[in-house]
Amino acid sequence: MSDIPKIMTQILEAPTLEQKYRVFADFMEGEFGYVGVNYGIFLDARSAQAISNHFIAKRMGMSSEWREIYQKQGYGRRDLAMMMGAVTKRPILQTQFYQMQRQDDIPKPYAEVIEGVHDFVKCGVVLPVYANGRKGVVGLYDPKGDAAKHDEKYRKYGTLIEALARHLHVSSSWAEETIAQTRLSEMNLRVLRLKARGLRVKEILHQIERDNPKTVDNHMARVRRSLGARNDVEAVAKAATLGLLEPSGDPFDHEGADILPRGIGRT
Repeated sequence: MSDIPKIMTQILEAPTLEQKYRVFADFMEGEFGYVGVNYGIFLDARSAQAISNHFIAKRMGMSSEWREIYQKQGYGRRDLAMMMGAVTKRPILQTQFYQMQRQDDIPKPYAEVIEGVHDFVKCGVVLPVYANGRKGVVGLYDPKGDAAKHDEKYRKYGTLIEALARHLHVSSSWAEETIAQTRLSEMNLRVLRLKARGLRVKEILHQIERDNPKTVDNHMARVRRSLGARNDVEAVAKAATLGLLEPSGDPFDHEGADILPRGIGRT
C-alpha cells in the first residue's frame, strides 16, 4: 500500500481541482484497479429532475462506447447511482444495484440504465460525500474485475477508500468548474458578488454602469437557474459554498471601487 499521508498531502497541495482529481484517480487505479473514477457535486438535490439538471462532474476511465450510449439515451435523467449518491449517506456497491435489478426492485426506467452499464462495469462502489455545504458523489468502477473479489477487498479497505474520497471533496474547490459547466458570464458573477455584499439595485447599477433595474434581475435570474436556487438569498448561499464569491485579489478591482477612499481609483 502506498504512503497514504503522502497521497493526502498531494491532494491537499495540488493547486487545481483537475490536479487533485488526477492524484486521487491515479491512486485508486494503481492500488485498487478502479479504471473508472467519477467525481461530481449536486448544485440542487431537491428532486430527481433537479439532481440530473444541476449535477456537474469530472469523469475518466469509462469506455467511449458507454459514454456515447449514456448521452444518446439520456441516461443522466435515470441514473440511479447518481440519484442515490445525492439522497443517501452510505456507500453502495455496484453489485447491490445489479442485485436489485435482478429482483425487480428498481423502477423500469432506472433498471434500463443499470442493465446498460452492466456490459461495461463489473464491479465498483458509489460514495456519497458531503463537506463545506457541498453534497457530492465519488463513483469508482472496474470494467473487468471479479465482483466477489472486489466486494471482499472493499470490505477490507473501504474505510480507507471512503476517507480519501472525503479528503478529495473537502480539499476541492469547484468554482472554476462550476463557471465553466454552467457558463456563467463575468457580468453574471459580478452582479452576484455585488448582491452578496448587500448592495441595493441602484448601487449595483452604478457599479456596473447600467441604468435599467431589470438588468440586475436578469443576471440574478440566470444565476438562480444555473445554481438551482429558488431565490437570491439561496443563490448567494450556494455561491459561497462553491467559492464563487472569492474576490479577485486586485485592490483596484472595479467591484471594490466603492470601498476605496475618495480620490483613489484606477490610474
